[in-house]
Amino acid sequence: MQFTVENEAEVMSYFDHYIPPELFEIVVDQTNLYAQQQIAKMPRPVTVIEMKKFLGLICVTGIVQKPKLELYWSMRGIFQTPVFQQTMSRNRFQLIQRYLHFNDNNAAGTNEDRLYKIRTILDNVVNNFRTNYIADREISSDEGMLGWRGRLRSRVYKICVKKYEEKQN
Repeated sequence: MQFTVENEAEVMSYFDHYIPPELFEIVVDQTNLYAQQQIAKMPRPVTVIEMKKFLGLICVTGIVQKPKLELYWSMRGIFQTPVFQQTMSRNRFQLIQRYLHFNDNNAAGTNEDRLYKIRTILDNVVNNFRTNYIADREISSDEGMLGWRGRLRSRVYKICVKKYEEKQN
């Protein structure tokens, strides 16, 4: 499947091809379930809209970096970032962050899969990218393409740098 984004109104439609609404529903259900397992009553169950706002704020924290999470909601002029206060309260953000879950811990059993907690989401996203992204003739690569196995059990990618010097006579 190929599609194009012709205007800003279609951006969410484009996003939905890779991260469909069903994934948000899974995350919301698992987050609410985990919160119920941990505390007697969640003040207010998380909704799909709130989860999308939460993800959006997480993305903004990668762009606008501050030393502490609380500073994103600061009213002090030097730290003020109005989009955070306008989108979600700090307490609600931290509550969602605390109980964010992708899979039911009780259903794990003796599962040997190291990625069990994110497997449902990971498989869905990988499948969506394989279906929706068609590589063009020209594609760039970076250090993530070079495999490295060290003492860690999982595969880690490391950049290889070689220094070449010209010999002087």
